[in-house]
Amino acid sequence: MSKLGLIILAGGLSSRMARPKALLPWTNGESLISHALRNALEHDIDDILISVGTDEVLAQEIQHNIIDTLSNEESQRVSIVRDSVERSGPLGGLYSSLSVGRSEAYALLAVDMPFMDISLYYEWLYEVDEPWDAIIPSIVDADTTLNDQRCLEPMAGIYKTAVKDVLPHALASEDMSLRGFINMLHKVSVIDANHCKKALRNVNYYDEYKWARAEAVNKERQVPVLSIVAKHRKTGKTTVVTKLVETLSEKGIAVGVVKSDSHGFQMDHEGTDTDTAYNAGACAVAIAGPTETAVRLRTEQQMDVYHLTQQLPVDIVLLETRSQGVFPSIEVVVDPEQADLISTEDERICTVALATLDETLPHIVGHIEKMVRR
Repeated sequence: MSKLGLIILAGGLSSRMARPKALLPWTNGESLISHALRNALEHDIDDILISVGTDEVLAQEIQHNIIDTLSNEESQRVSIVRDSVERSGPLGGLYSSLSVGRSEAYALLAVDMPFMDISLYYEWLYEVDEPWDAIIPSIVDADTTLNDQRCLEPMAGIYKTAVKDVLPHALASEDMSLRGFINMLHKVSVIDANHCKKALRNVNYYDEYKWARAEAVNKERQVPVLSIVAKHRKTGKTTVVTKLVETLSEKGIAVGVVKSDSHGFQMDHEGTDTDTAYNAGACAVAIAGPTETAVRLRTEQQMDVYHLTQQLPVDIVLLETRSQGVFPSIEVVVDPEQADLISTEDERICTVALATLDETLPHIVGHIEKMVRR
């Protein structure tokens, strides 16, 4: 394969997400589409097609706010493709892109697959030593009751440009799906991608996206952080933190807790040696016992709590604060239906009420496990 291009599928109705996926914020000030585009550019792909469906507003947004900000050399490697067949989904995006493509083959990347590693496409190319029309990764579907039931992932497949001649037949069929199209091809190589399942993970729903973004942000930190916030006192922040610590500790996850207190506090006991030394003017005192260590520092102003979270030797830190905290935040409320919130929608991954904590706790813990198992 002398030249591999990339098609980023950024169009679609986003009916399950209820908002355009491509423009959702991701990490480091990027959106999902700019994240995918940077990923491709960093892997030296010279032919990048962004399929936007028939959404003219999306096309203009991507052009003006993303492509136009690239260097001249980079922008020449990127093109926006509009669907030539309306309301035809990913199949129409593939057809329209291949129809204008200049590369021998194209990898397909859905914009809602933010964990995809572009280098995997080249690994799959090297694995196949027989002629092919398409290379499709597959994983074991954990939801099936059958043993080793493989689930094809055509949204992350590789397609020869020549298969565009078959696509009109697929578009004219009742199915009009990528899987239906694959069944029409003569030479399909299926690759076992079970070892890189996370790379193929997509975010179809807003809840999935929020947690995925939280996971991505925390992957870039020395220590993952999850803020537990509440606008009002007595909402149950400490109870939520305690429950999370207990449950995560039972799973073998080391949890640190940092609490922000703007009113001041007294950590040491009056009259102890360390308290006497501190009151005498020591800038720092510490005591190391057989099962615990305590450090007390004198500061001219309140220490940045995020900086503090990154110093703890744990798997994850829960930051308990009445302020907004740092992303991602879980906000504790009394009544989820009538919530007076302090966190913004971008920062908040979910709300929790004590009345429903037992029901929501397994869901939250499951997502936290993904943050720390890295």
